[in-house]
Amino acid sequence: MLDDGMTDKKRLPRSAAKETVMPFPPLPPLPSPPRLPIDTRQARTSTLLGRIARTATATMQVAGPNLVHGFHASAVHLGSLQSALARGIARLDRIQVKERWDEIFEWMQHLIRTWVQRCKMMRVKRRATGIRVELETQDDYGYYTYGFDVFPGRETRPSRARKHGVPKK
Repeated sequence: MLDDGMTDKKRLPRSAAKETVMPFPPLPPLPSPPRLPIDTRQARTSTLLGRIARTATATMQVAGPNLVHGFHASAVHLGSLQSALARGIARLDRIQVKERWDEIFEWMQHLIRTWVQRCKMMRVKRRATGIRVELETQDDYGYYTYGFDVFPGRETRPSRARKHGVPKK
């Protein structure tokens, strides 16, 4: 049998058969989370986690919730978070979202975890026309629930054709 350097199944060069083809369009890099001052409503938790970490560092690694990056648990700016998520899928249509759901879900989950402090519960669910995002956060004073929708293929900013709600002529 002659080895012509081609795979049997698809008659592609072996080097091409081993390469992974990345879907197009690619998802954008994760944007940096907003920078805000330290949340004083997390003082008790921060102190407690600091004490545990100092005690345990000799014997184990310690990880805790996000207390420093992004929106405070009690004040998630939903418009900014929704826009950041929408920019990630703006170049996709509903079919592409369905086909690439695992990749999109992972991207959105990572963005939310870096943009929202002390996210206790996150539900990101694909629906027929878009994606439903529901979050529950916590600080030293209580729990907070948020929910909104993100739609593929839509602009994330108002159209320039409108100014103050009046169509441009």
